[in-house]
Amino acid sequence: MPKFKHLARSLPMAALLLFAGHTQAHQVVTTLKPLQLIASAVMDGVAEPVQLLPDNASPHSFSMRPSDMQIITDADVIFWVGPDMEQFLVRPLQRTDAKIVQLYKDDDDHEHDHAKEHRHDQGHNHDHSEEHKHDHGHENKHDHGHKHDHDKHDHSSHGHDDHHDHDHDAHIWLDPKNAAEIAVRMTAALTRLMPEHEPQLMQNLVTFKERLEELDLSIKAQLEPVQEKGFFVFHDAYGHFVDHYALNQLGYFTVDPARQPGARHLAQIRQQLDAGNAVCVFSEPQFTSAVVETITRGTGVGHGVLDPLARDFTPSATAYLEYLQQLADAFSGCLEG
Repeated sequence: MPKFKHLARSLPMAALLLFAGHTQAHQVVTTLKPLQLIASAVMDGVAEPVQLLPDNASPHSFSMRPSDMQIITDADVIFWVGPDMEQFLVRPLQRTDAKIVQLYKDDDDHEHDHAKEHRHDQGHNHDHSEEHKHDHGHENKHDHGHKHDHDKHDHSSHGHDDHHDHDHDAHIWLDPKNAAEIAVRMTAALTRLMPEHEPQLMQNLVTFKERLEELDLSIKAQLEPVQEKGFFVFHDAYGHFVDHYALNQLGYFTVDPARQPGARHLAQIRQQLDAGNAVCVFSEPQFTSAVVETITRGTGVGHGVLDPLARDFTPSATAYLEYLQQLADAFSGCLEG
């Protein structure tokens, strides 16, 4: 015992406090960078969320490593979109005691809610539908707000031979209303995990939602002049953004970025470009733009770049807002041209 007393006296007080704080630290894990950006806004001044997938990885084709499994094992709470986005996580999440918050559900999930709840008996704390009762009556908004309304933009009417059979879009963070709801659900889970930080977390949530609402109005005004301009995107990821801001997306090159578009499908896109139906085609930074450059060559159609995963942003209280503004600038910049 005397040796420990001597050690304590020899350590600077700051180091002792750091050690004490470290022993009680909570690990908050988000799967994707956009979710990390939202969590960073909510957790500003409290803690830093951990991002599971590397910036250069795609959730469509990611393979877990032992170090990734360790992150999940050590987590206290995990925020993920759901199996429609991070299919690779379905089995690993069954091997952690972390609280798991699924942020997106389609209609089929309602049929399985009760089965998922039974996992509590096995020590797996999954909470899908009750998480954000903390937000005074917003319990059910999640199920309706995170749907992609294909009635507004019927992409299949444009000759997509590779059109997929699902009727939803799991890229939910691209709609600012969904982002606000995600922040609400995160805050509810985090206040349960860290009740001592509830005042700060709640204030951060209020600040984030106010800033987001202000930015949303600004982006609507920014994009209104180009709402009728037609365009194609590289893969089917932007439906929430497109629908929210009433943009005129004519179609996409591929459903899954890991799949190359077929020759027939590319010929149909080229036909629309030659007809002058589109003023811009968007590629993505993480995938080769060679197919986009080939299909637009000689058409005079503009070429823009969109990143659905916010790879170049450093988490901060305002990073998600900056990311949303970058998307708006990319759309307006190319469509105005």
